[in-house]
Amino acid sequence: MKAWLNFSPSIVNKTVISDLIKNFDVTFNILKANITPKGGKMLIEISGSEAEEGIKYMEKEGIQLNPIKKVVKKDEEKCMDCGECISLCPVNAIKMEEDWTVELDNQKCIGCGFCTTSCPTKAIKIAD
Repeated sequence: MKAWLNFSPSIVNKTVISDLIKNFDVTFNILKANITPKGGKMLIEISGSEAEEGIKYMEKEGIQLNPIKKVVKKDEEKCMDCGECISLCPVNAIKMEEDWTVELDNQKCIGCGFCTTSCPTKAIKIAD
């Protein structure tokens, strides 16, 4: 599961994430982070046999968790495979295949919407 974690200033200096990894059977990948003494946000991907327990632990510790459930869809009829969307994707969820077609990877997608605004034919949409 991918989710945005929001940290308040009171949580920034706590060892919540390291305790999570140490005490739960989870795989934890930080995709993006911006944390300052005033608080912060972190985009994570969490999986493992105790992922749900780990999520509950983070919430109990005061971290606000917002799961990402958005997926990107491409209208094959509208798409010109121009590649305009590729360079704007911050997580490389869009790539050009060897046959010069644009492919979307929803496993990597964070639902930021940069690809939708860059598409000249409006062939890419974000859906819940």
